[in-house]
Amino acid sequence: MSAEDSQTVSRVDTASAAVHKKPRLTDSLSALRHRNYRLYWFGQLSSVMAQNIEFVAQSWLVLELTSSPLLLGLTGLSQAIPTIALTLVGGVIADRADRRRIMVAAQAIIALLYFVLATLVATHTVAQWHVMAIAFLSGAVRAFDRPSRLALLPHMVPKEDIPNAVAIGGTIWQLCKFTGPAAAGLCIYLFGVAFTYYLCFAASFTSLILWIMLRLARHIAPTAAGGLLQHMRDGLSFIRQNEIYYTFIGLTFFNSVFGMSHVTLMPIFARDILQVGSRGFGFLQSSAGAGALAGTFLAAYLSHSGRRVLQTAVGATLFGTILMLFAFSSSYPLSLALVFGLGMTSQFYMTCVNQTLQLNLPEELRGRVMGISGLAWELMPLGGTIAGGVAEFAGAPVAVAFGGAMVASTALAIILSRQKMKRLDNY
Repeated sequence: MSAEDSQTVSRVDTASAAVHKKPRLTDSLSALRHRNYRLYWFGQLSSVMAQNIEFVAQSWLVLELTSSPLLLGLTGLSQAIPTIALTLVGGVIADRADRRRIMVAAQAIIALLYFVLATLVATHTVAQWHVMAIAFLSGAVRAFDRPSRLALLPHMVPKEDIPNAVAIGGTIWQLCKFTGPAAAGLCIYLFGVAFTYYLCFAASFTSLILWIMLRLARHIAPTAAGGLLQHMRDGLSFIRQNEIYYTFIGLTFFNSVFGMSHVTLMPIFARDILQVGSRGFGFLQSSAGAGALAGTFLAAYLSHSGRRVLQTAVGATLFGTILMLFAFSSSYPLSLALVFGLGMTSQFYMTCVNQTLQLNLPEELRGRVMGISGLAWELMPLGGTIAGGVAEFAGAPVAVAFGGAMVASTALAIILSRQKMKRLDNY
């Protein structure tokens, strides 16, 4: 073996050891050592906070304008439809253009939409069609923003810190779930809806400034010849032909459609089964959020330990099992503990899924595959509709237990198939 070959092997062994080393507490925030990722993380924090505040402000504004539950639902749908319809296109664009520029442009447009709606409210000229039109445009912009944002992440940290970057990024959503709605409610109560939308604008503008400060080499992944539709087909074909991707993205879809159905039916459990009313319902939601935050920190702690396939499958199996136990619990203290476990295991295994995807994806397909993976979360309303239909005829416990069984059985099948586990571990 030549000296050059020996050095190459040494580098590979060192990198492998870095990825599979014993977890240490000091490694839990390793991705934040890198300047670009810090800017990205704090920008993401401001952006997601704005989204959570806007969700509450939009709902309250529609209610004030119309007092119509139907229009409340249709406004949310008007935002979801373009996101679902255009996410695959957004993934293709993310693989053909400068992702940083797409992310910055999208954030600038979203900030502008917040400012326009805030001004309409402040001048008392806002109408329901304004709210729905801006929601539609916002959904369309996010269909292009999310694939680029996710695909850009691996360019901000070394490969060994990608799993930690994914895990730390997950803490943002959990922190904003806690603080965003409360901040929105307080702002609306003290200062009104217009001020709240201006606050969303300020938060989005902060994200825009932070992301403009990113110092990344302009990188456009090489793509095969062909038009937009061909590139969309290429992304879907790649997933279908690679076991690791269709398995893990399949777990994401199962979690969104079946596993998260309990979120839709949680008010029924609080009022009719556990009989704890709205206050108890709030504590159940808080327990789930606390569990999700714990799951994110656990994934960050284990991000350098390896065995991610096993961690994912075990996490999904535990999630499905706990969901079935929760479905038939009539004890409020036990249900609080189980809901904490649901939040923790769900967030843990979904973070492991995203870590695996980000580590292994070829650069020229990253935007499309991450866009398809992210699309799964837009299908949660479909899962809620299915669960609601089952609950209407068989009861909420049966509907939730069915969702848990679907997730647990799928994950358990992966664990029990040693050949499949071995193949997945080889990626």
